[in-house]
Amino acid sequence: MHMNRAITTRFVIIAIMFCGLIGEPAQAVSRLSYSRPGAMMRVPMSSVVRSPYLFSAGFVSEVMQLSPYNSANGVYFDSEVSKNMRLGMSSVSAIDTTLEIGFHIQHRLWAYGNISFSAGIHDIVLSQSDGKLTMDSELLSFLGVISSEQTLGKYYLNSYMGFGTGALAGATAAEEDTAGGFETGDSDSESSRLTLGVYAGFLLKTPMFASRGGLDIIGEFDGSGVNVGLRLPITTDYRLQIGFVHIESLPDFGGSDEEASLSPDGPALVVGLDLSVPRLAERRVAREADEEIAAMGPRVAPGLTVEEMLPQQLDSTLQAAEFLLNSLRDSLRMANFEVNNLHGQVAMLEQQSVFLSDSVRSMQLRIEMMKSNINYTMRHLSSSLRSFYQGNYRDALQDVEMAIQLNPDLAIAYARRGSIYYKLGDIQRATINWNLALKLDPEYDDVRNILRALKENRLKTTSLKQQQ
Repeated sequence: MHMNRAITTRFVIIAIMFCGLIGEPAQAVSRLSYSRPGAMMRVPMSSVVRSPYLFSAGFVSEVMQLSPYNSANGVYFDSEVSKNMRLGMSSVSAIDTTLEIGFHIQHRLWAYGNISFSAGIHDIVLSQSDGKLTMDSELLSFLGVISSEQTLGKYYLNSYMGFGTGALAGATAAEEDTAGGFETGDSDSESSRLTLGVYAGFLLKTPMFASRGGLDIIGEFDGSGVNVGLRLPITTDYRLQIGFVHIESLPDFGGSDEEASLSPDGPALVVGLDLSVPRLAERRVAREADEEIAAMGPRVAPGLTVEEMLPQQLDSTLQAAEFLLNSLRDSLRMANFEVNNLHGQVAMLEQQSVFLSDSVRSMQLRIEMMKSNINYTMRHLSSSLRSFYQGNYRDALQDVEMAIQLNPDLAIAYARRGSIYYKLGDIQRATINWNLALKLDPEYDDVRNILRALKENRLKTTSLKQQQ
């Protein structure tokens, strides 16, 4: 900060000394091309980003007449002292060694995306003549300018539109009258000093000489005429500035009509040299990085530092990235939920598979047991039948009991046990077992006939043998 102030002070002193050496008569300082803050010729400009340069300085000359030769020469200084504040100073020599110094103050009030609006006070012109310091209030300009900055492939187009009073409304170089007052030259009325003018312009940054910053093409309407110019880079810090003022009056340039050539609306050839000192401890972004950043959104020109990218663009980029991250998080949550759901379904299917496997094993075991039980049951039934025919009713009953334990649903076992009890004289137990056999097998006709015969008291031994 102290270094910036020291450089600024030294340059102001040098500029004043230089202006004191210029002896040619000139237009007022407010109308000297390239003398206002910014890269335009005669109109102010605004930007959404801070300038990458610590300050810009240089000199400019406007050749208004060739025969006899007449030109206006001046110096200027321009510095962006803060993020939104820009200050400038310009100076030329006027007739009779009158020194004119102009001050310019501009402040950015609003920025959104690639649009910005700035307001300021320009052309605070101080004149020193015969030891008196006066200020020309007619040239004082209150202005407002809105800018739009677009990327067109490898080109960058900055356009400006604004309005202003004083010099920006067409006020000319003031002339001191005998009463010490000032007049515009075209009207004596007070209302002519309060006019409001509009202006517009564009700055096209091209990829030509890109390694040195690029060639700039300028076109503007300054309220009274059309100006065109070029800013040709000599090095990365030096630029040659050329142009033509009031190109609509080109046929009058260089003529012998001195009054037409020296009028405020007369044509003039502009030549100047600009020096821009970059800020220290800041690195430039490479061309590839510029193109990547340009693809993210609007910007002003190549070669800007990362820290100087417009905050709104960074905010929108961060918001877009945050939105994408949130979308990815939601997608991951849904994927995790689906994976967990699939895991649950797989676990349930595995459980069902285990249950079915156990059921199959159980059924197979039961089948094997049933096969084994049937074999043992039939063996005991065969043994009981032999004992029954041999008259060993107790052994026959024991074999039947074993068969019933092995297979309690076998109707023939109950029927045989009923016959054994009948032989043993236990009619009641015999009847119970025959009924159990008929319940297990309702189609067991032999048992049904035995029960019917028992009920009619005509049961014979032969019938018992038949049902065995």
